[in-house]
Amino acid sequence: MDERAFRLRPGRGLSARILFLTCLFVLLGEVLIYVPSIARFRLVFLEERLAAAELAALALDAAPDGRLDPALEARLLDHAGVSSITLWRGGAERMLGRIAPVDRVVDLAERSPWRLIPDALAVLVAEPGRRLRVVGPSAREPGTVVDVILPEAPLRAAMLDYSWRIVTLSVFLSVLVATLLVASLWRLVVRPLRRLTGRLERFRLRPELAEPEVEIRRGDEIGIVEQELARMQEGLRRALAEKTRLAALGAAVSELAHDLKNMLATAVLVSDRLEASADPAVRKVAPRLVASLDRAIRLCTDTLAFARDRPRPPRPEPVELAELVEEVRASALADAPGIGFAVDLAAGARPLADRDQLYRILLNLVRNARDALEGRGGTIRVRARAAGAALEIEVEDDGPGIPEPVRAELFTSFARTGKPGGSGLGLAIARELARAQNGELALKRTGPAGTTFLLSLPRSPTAETAAARRAAE
Repeated sequence: MDERAFRLRPGRGLSARILFLTCLFVLLGEVLIYVPSIARFRLVFLEERLAAAELAALALDAAPDGRLDPALEARLLDHAGVSSITLWRGGAERMLGRIAPVDRVVDLAERSPWRLIPDALAVLVAEPGRRLRVVGPSAREPGTVVDVILPEAPLRAAMLDYSWRIVTLSVFLSVLVATLLVASLWRLVVRPLRRLTGRLERFRLRPELAEPEVEIRRGDEIGIVEQELARMQEGLRRALAEKTRLAALGAAVSELAHDLKNMLATAVLVSDRLEASADPAVRKVAPRLVASLDRAIRLCTDTLAFARDRPRPPRPEPVELAELVEEVRASALADAPGIGFAVDLAAGARPLADRDQLYRILLNLVRNARDALEGRGGTIRVRARAAGAALEIEVEDDGPGIPEPVRAELFTSFARTGKPGGSGLGLAIARELARAQNGELALKRTGPAGTTFLLSLPRSPTAETAAARRAAE
């Protein structure tokens, strides 16, 4: 894939999107604030006109005959911003100016938001030149009603000016808030994400190249992601290095196994002559030697097949576990006279497994137990019990237990071992062989009192069970 496909196009990054969405949401909030505020602005504007008109009408009380000079009346009306004023007080009517036709009547006694908001928006979109009649209660004298007629143009101009101020302030606030938010998110989110994407891209291009260790001090979600990514990359690098070593080892082992197979074939021909020896001790050991050589030849054949990516599939069959355990004891404890060996197998303990592969699993477990007891003595115990359709085989020793640092990578190839000279392959291969036979190998317990491994394999049906199954069929 082209590396340039991972480059961000201008304006498509996370920062640009956050900036755009922040401005959009701030402007949306300002719109929600503007709608009731413009309705409130219109209401206050009209109330101020009513208050000014009421003050202008007080001049009628000073007139001796209730009439004012036309020039003074015109000045009062112009100062109040209206064309006529009517006061309704106790059923009496006082008036300045002349009544003129109007386009709309506004009653300020109705203060419902569902009425004020549509009326305010209607002023902004109305045609210029309209006249309004505004009626409302007096703020100075209860029971007095003020009725004025005024042009709508000043109100509309004031509302438009207020709207432009709100728009300017909204744009400024949106840009300011978005800038501060983007700057914060850049430091908290965007920059760490770019660092993570850079590490991922470099890892994709050169997965085997180790990067300098970066101290991660964040404890939030991004810090956890950075820690997990570092652990994942380290694990993948180790796995890649392990696979590389295994590939090189497989190539070398395949050549060694081929030559060793030819040598063992020659040894088998020689061992066949030992069976005809006149010495009873030689004749007694010869069959065991021949069986071991045959098993070694099969192991070489399996190793060659595994190195060629064609591992031999297991051939499960009922296995006499008692005979197999005795072969394992004879092979693993031949040079360990100070170590005891106890066997406790349930009646009919016959796993359904590949005999050679099961031998390799048990031999590895018993040898590990022998190494744990070497120099201090003890007993190795092999127990087998039926557990439903499975047969559970336990291999237990009285050793000092497995060290804590070794337990986490116990079944990992080339992992560190608790014994000198260990390759770290034995338990990994043993578990792989167990799982290939629909079984499982696990560490049951370990500690100062000893270690127990649990091998679970499918159980071979007994003769009675097989007969009952055939009868049911």
